[in-house]
Amino acid sequence: MKNVLFALLLSSILLSCKETENPDASAMPQEWVLIGYRSGWVPEKDIVPITDSVYHYKLEADGSFVKTIGKYRMSGTYEFSTFEDRKYVNLNYDEASIQLNEEYGSWGLIHYCGQHYEPFLILDSKTIRGSWSECDGPNLYFERR
Repeated sequence: MKNVLFALLLSSILLSCKETENPDASAMPQEWVLIGYRSGWVPEKDIVPITDSVYHYKLEADGSFVKTIGKYRMSGTYEFSTFEDRKYVNLNYDEASIQLNEEYGSWGLIHYCGQHYEPFLILDSKTIRGSWSECDGPNLYFERR
């Protein structure tokens, strides 16, 4: 009887301490808010904080997302992937959002070198990073709210 109670206690402790490092579909919806940026040119420079961001993403359980930057609203679908032991969330924009981006100038609303998608590296369960560094832009950091 003591062994059974000990096993139950031990398993409840182990299960309660488990935290996922993936912002996956089991915990949806999720909202990600811009918290800062780092230069793509200067290595090891501190993140410049942003405290009043109007820039965020909302991921829904059905695989869709909405991106808001001030008055602009874009949408599409997302998927999770792994590449070289790194985990990513990839945002793929719908046609209406691509058209809005092109009307805006093709470099302002979709932040990935003129493409129609945005990949974000999952740093941990509370932080993701998007990058414009391949086209001389900043690294953007988002926190889960």
